[in-house]
Amino acid sequence: MVTQIENIKFFTVQETAELLRVTPQTVRAYIKQRKLKGKRIGRPILISEDNIREFLTTPEAPTSIKTTLQK
Repeated sequence: MVTQIENIKFFTVQETAELLRVTPQTVRAYIKQRKLKGKRIGRPILISEDNIREFLTTPEAPTSIKTTLQK
């Protein structure tokens, strides 16, 4: 379930993994490597919709993800 705070959509690691069609461990690795920005709000790590879009436009984003999402 997407969390919305002040009209900004936030996704959990699991939801982000489903959107990007990767595993949650991969999403956590992207956050640890600072390729994808995430914030810990309370217990879960949340990733904003804008941060996901920004990640997809960077050269660091795997081309397999970009190709899959363009279909």
